[in-house]
Amino acid sequence: MNKITRQDILKLCEKWKEELKVEVKRIQIREMKNKWGSCSTKGVITLNKELLNLPIEYAEYVIVHELLHLIIPNHGRTFKTLLYTYLPNWEELHEFLNRFTPEIC
Repeated sequence: MNKITRQDILKLCEKWKEELKVEVKRIQIREMKNKWGSCSTKGVITLNKELLNLPIEYAEYVIVHELLHLIIPNHGRTFKTLLYTYLPNWEELHEFLNRFTPEIC
């Protein structure tokens, strides 16, 4: 398994930001105790630095998940429908990440 870099994460963020047509103020990668990522109402995306130790598809899932919160702020039906649209295997990725931490929001 190849380690991914911060640059890889930023490229993915750029790709998905354009795909989803969302405005992101800042992307930060830092240590987080209970979450893989978060999204503020001001458009700041924070990603857990542990994502750098996982295959890139998990980082991509967290990025898409957080960016979608800029469109839909909750985890309701519409949010999940969008996840299925962009990442049809999102549930599998979510389950894998949940084995390591109790929540991803």
